Amino acid sequence: MAETVLTLHESPVSPVVLQETLRELVLDASAPLTLTLTAPAQTACSLVVRIRQAEALTIQVRAEAASQLTLLYWNESSTPITIRESNEIYRDARFKAAYVQLNPGTVDHQSKTLLKESGAEALVQSAVIAQTQKQFVVDLIHQAGQTTGIMENYSIVLQGGRYRMEATGKIEKGARGAKSHQTSRALTFDAQQTATILPKLLIDENDVEASHATTIGQMDENQMYYLQSRGLSEDEAIRLVTIGYLLPIARISDDPKLQEALAQEIETKVNEVCLTSSK
Repeated sequence: MAETVLTLHESPVSPVVLQETLRELVLDASAPLTLTLTAPAQTACSLVVRIRQAEALTIQVRAEAASQLTLLYWNESSTPITIRESNEIYRDARFKAAYVQLNPGTVDHQSKTLLKESGAEALVQSAVIAQTQKQFVVDLIHQAGQTTGIMENYSIVLQGGRYRMEATGKIEKGARGAKSHQTSRALTFDAQQTATILPKLLIDENDVEASHATTIGQMDENQMYYLQSRGLSEDEAIRLVTIGYLLPIARISDDPKLQEALAQEIETKVNEVCLTSSK
């Protein structure tokens, strides 16, 4: 079957029903855009969503029972963007969403993922280079028992960058056996750069699993010394560490070809950024 790419310049009249043949969705809109995506029951789809232009973007996603849906959002916009996103995950559905924000424009992104029924699973990841202000509010809410929600956030803050992540895992009353875990890491280059991470766990039920881990810090001097002792310049060492720091998001897809393409895009984008300006 031939793979297809769909480009949207305005909001579609009806929801986009995802199919295996649809591999890429390009958003290039000069006006606010609302995107509604539906993964039908017992289907599997992996989709790259490229955001080239969209001043205000509203995203609504529904993963129906026993579906498998992987969404990779790649923000290429150089202008400010506001994103409001809502995901609903139903019985035994597997949902993965990755947000790659390596663009120079500012971002205000609020995301809410609801695990609506038993067996629903969600993995939410982000990889960010903050050269300007990038602000995220991510909520992963367990509304039923035997659900699994994982958040993983990785960020690099450069000179002039301001990064803020508010990550909340919530287990509602009655959601027995739910599992909520989150990891957030921010790497800065000096004390003048701003990175704020606010992890939250809101637990209203017993017999659950929940954890969070947060790390904010400057690049390890010993690691830099080791790399430079092996012949790398300071700039080369910083670039290598940055690429390695962001690469885990490339594993969001099970497709080796897509993994390789994502890794290459991350490396190319990092090499375009003058990281030494952050020193």
